Amino acid sequence: MAQYVAFRSGVEVRAANLQSLFEAPGRAYVPMIMKIMIKHGLHQLMAIDWLPMQLWLDAQREIEDTIGEHTLFALGKKAPDVVAWPAGIDGIQAALASIDVAYHLNHRIDGEPMFDLRTGVMKEGIGHYRCHARGARTIAVVCDTPYSSELERGLITGTARKVEPAAEVTLDEAQPTRRRGGDSCTFVVRW
Repeated sequence: MAQYVAFRSGVEVRAANLQSLFEAPGRAYVPMIMKIMIKHGLHQLMAIDWLPMQLWLDAQREIEDTIGEHTLFALGKKAPDVVAWPAGIDGIQAALASIDVAYHLNHRIDGEPMFDLRTGVMKEGIGHYRCHARGARTIAVVCDTPYSSELERGLITGTARKVEPAAEVTLDEAQPTRRRGGDSCTFVVRW
């Protein structure tokens, strides 16, 4: 699966998530980010509740190309503070496992949310974040989404550090990565 290519049409992302663009990387990048948002028509869509996922992915690709991956990492790291998230998370394992639910809460397809908190039903079509314990203080998070690896690393870092401030997140280069044509990326969280 390629980075920056939605898996299917009709998928939308919660527009409120764009707030993190203007809070995460620092004020120096805001004018450049705004130019990219305008180019992709996202500045007008921020006033509505949802926007096409592919437009958001296109803007992120351009942010990476013009400003750098560090901006996407910062954006991902800030996301747990600004996006809809399930309540009652305690402990790093629960926090990391909640990423998949939060991911689906913040996307919809054909006008329907991709996760229903009331019923617990999750719709397919955008990939997943799956967690696997690798030891007493190590968890692997496998991501098979269309978002960038650096955005994902930032999201996982921000989530982990909400519970364990010393958590470190690295890309597991021994596993397939989307950067090398794989269908997923695996990140190792240690604390």
